[in-house]
Amino acid sequence: MKQVLLATALLAFSLGASAQCVPNQLYADSIYGVWPDTTENFAAGNVDLFYSDTLNILVPSDAGLIDPNYAGFTIDSVALNNIDNLPPGLSVACNSQTGAACTFLPSQVGCGLLEGIPTTEGVYDMTVNVTAYTFFFVVIPVEQAFGGYRIVIGPDNVGVPINSMALAKPRNTPNPFSDFTNIEFALPKAGITRIRVYSMVGEQVWSTSLQGKQGLNSIPFNAGALENGAYLYKVESGSRSWTSRMVINR
Repeated sequence: MKQVLLATALLAFSLGASAQCVPNQLYADSIYGVWPDTTENFAAGNVDLFYSDTLNILVPSDAGLIDPNYAGFTIDSVALNNIDNLPPGLSVACNSQTGAACTFLPSQVGCGLLEGIPTTEGVYDMTVNVTAYTFFFVVIPVEQAFGGYRIVIGPDNVGVPINSMALAKPRNTPNPFSDFTNIEFALPKAGITRIRVYSMVGEQVWSTSLQGKQGLNSIPFNAGALENGAYLYKVESGSRSWTSRMVINR
């Protein structure tokens, strides 16, 4: 069961792509894990509606935490080989933590984005194929496949009220903007929501918390003294989080 946690962590990354996401440091004090897990699973989507879900991961350095058969082994790195049965139209952005493609290090909170526009309705049970490089005097590659992860893609949502849908990728309007913009997002249910803005090097420059309402929300943002350029903003509600990009251009 714990093996699945490591595999899920890798699901955040696809071969060669670059993810625009910011790891949630709230998980930095955990021993290891992945959020969301297989019980909560990924958000549902709809055909022809932009889909985005964020995964935060923390891989342990002790391989024995993942599989008792490897007690005493150290995890050097983990590589994603491929993901079977990803919904058509979706891709997984790879945010490699080393110079090698799709390679991830232990004890560092990482994140990734599952994004795209689903094209086919259905229930997609996914399998993640990975190679874990463990070290015990020599590096030993261990290939494994993990299941238990699912994305449900519903029919075209035309005419469906927004409060019955999963949260779509947030947007801000206008974008680009000079001083003021509105960050817009939709929640499937009311709840405490946090919005944070980061520079492209991951420095938090603004944050706010509010009671988000079910359906469409619009929050004003004042760029203040921020310099021109691109910034990432992250909307978090419950265990879900979504990331988008804004551009300041005065």
